[in-house]
Amino acid sequence: MPIYKRCSRCGSRIPAGSRCPCLKDRHKEYDRLIRDKKSKQFYDSGEWIRARADAMEADQGIDVYLFETTGEIKHADTAHHIIPLKDDWEKRCDISNLMSLNHDTHSLIESMYKKDKQKMQRELLKMLKRFRETAGQGGV
Repeated sequence: MPIYKRCSRCGSRIPAGSRCPCLKDRHKEYDRLIRDKKSKQFYDSGEWIRARADAMEADQGIDVYLFETTGEIKHADTAHHIIPLKDDWEKRCDISNLMSLNHDTHSLIESMYKKDKQKMQRELLKMLKRFRETAGQGGV
């Protein structure tokens, strides 16, 4: 007998471990109403796909923030711009500005940015540098 859960957005009953179809609509809505056209075009480009893949490879597919703060190894599924596109467009593909994260950690960091963005960015840049130096020496 399958296990079900409720979608946190629309309340639909869906099988556990699956995604609700409303999420696709949510992303389309976000792109249409909130994300600026220049960013949307970039996130759909091969340039972004390559930069994201390079960051994920450099971080061995691990959520860097979680590993550095708790020691937990969790699969990363997104690359986070420490300095956002709107703040510095030139760093959009700079691998030293891209940190591999799990989507839950990404949401957590975005909420922390609302409290003290600059402090959090400094901490993330230090974490990323430390992680990559350790990983380069076979430490992870």
